[in-house]
Amino acid sequence: MVREKDFDIPFSGLKLGTHQFDFDIVESFFELFENSEVKKATLKVAIKLNKKATLLDLEFNISGNVELSCDTCADLYLQDLNEQFNLIVKFSDLVESTESDEIIILSTREHTLSLAKSIYEFIHLSLPSKRSHADEEECNQDMLENIRQFEIKEQTEKEDVEIDPRWASLKNIKHK
Repeated sequence: MVREKDFDIPFSGLKLGTHQFDFDIVESFFELFENSEVKKATLKVAIKLNKKATLLDLEFNISGNVELSCDTCADLYLQDLNEQFNLIVKFSDLVESTESDEIIILSTREHTLSLAKSIYEFIHLSLPSKRSHADEEECNQDMLENIRQFEIKEQTEKEDVEIDPRWASLKNIKHK
């Protein structure tokens, strides 16, 4: 069973310089978060942490695959992911400090950095907006046939369609 604590990095004991951390992401990781789009995955997250005197510079490399539902046929398929993200962690005790998507501000009294939420967000940011099989032939052909049955057939102008006389004069405007 995976816990959020498994993705904590105790940075206070690290020397200045670059350090490497590797995490394996499996199904149980996504159970930590409610309403996750991803249920199954086999991912590797390699984090290169560059510790400096006043900040931490993190580079996330996410690679592997996730199981998604195809937008075209609704069958499950494997989507390959290979993405890179950067995150900067600054230290400050000022309450008015603002955070952004790329910058996290921690108290100077913190000694560990929890990365579970960041990893989860970066994985979801890596997902494509259009989710479908690489080739339509891989889609569920029975489902595609069912979809085709319900397609709306557009009428062509050549067809004799009786137009309401109130709208017929507006059709002439289009040709001017």
